Amino acid sequence: MTKSIRVRDAVAEEADARTAAMGVVGAAGAVSLPGVPDGVPAEEVASATLGPVIVRGALFTEVLADDVLASREKPRAGEDEQVAAVRAAVEKTVRTLARQVLDADGQPLKTYAEWNVFGVRHRDEVLHLFNVARRLNGSAEDAEKN
Repeated sequence: MTKSIRVRDAVAEEADARTAAMGVVGAAGAVSLPGVPDGVPAEEVASATLGPVIVRGALFTEVLADDVLASREKPRAGEDEQVAAVRAAVEKTVRTLARQVLDADGQPLKTYAEWNVFGVRHRDEVLHLFNVARRLNGSAEDAEKN
């Protein structure tokens, strides 16, 4: 188990180093990236499996839509409030990846269903990309809690 943790940490450190070398985009005077509107923070992120990808911050309408979806989430049959909240957070994670992780042409890299399947085998990589998106969304404190 220690070996897998070391390997996972090494992969994360390597990806962080590549991200730092590529820099953050979105500051005044920075080069724009395909699929990223002016003023929206974004980064090129190295992914061990996917290669370089673009991760952008959420648009205001996307933030509002997530808030509305979360506020309307009710427990389903056999769920209590806590289980419903966890399900809503997990669904938000996959929605975020589907809209904010882009290919080199600025198009969404994968659909909701494709991220759901990809995450089965590449959980750490998917969570890393999600945490980059959360940080770009201004949710770094929330990302650190998880």
